[in-house]
Amino acid sequence: MTVSKEDLKNRILNLYPEFGQFGLHFDLYFDENKKAWIATVDKGEHRLSTHLEEQDVESCLQGRECYHFGVQLGRFIRNYCEGGSECRL
Repeated sequence: MTVSKEDLKNRILNLYPEFGQFGLHFDLYFDENKKAWIATVDKGEHRLSTHLEEQDVESCLQGRECYHFGVQLGRFIRNYCEGGSECRL
């Protein structure tokens, strides 16, 4: 499956409104050595980097939840946003 960065990024941003809600910056790139997409989320000095498995990418592009990424994003939000001052707008 050929995947474009813009298609994958737009799909993930549409699936997870938390990016806008908490003012998180999101980007991704394809790592040729790992043959995987690397997603980064950051807010202030806090940063999360995680890879997206092929199955997760396919699920994302089909409009379903990106399971692995969603779990990682949830942890980031729980650690740095919920109840904390880092993600207040």
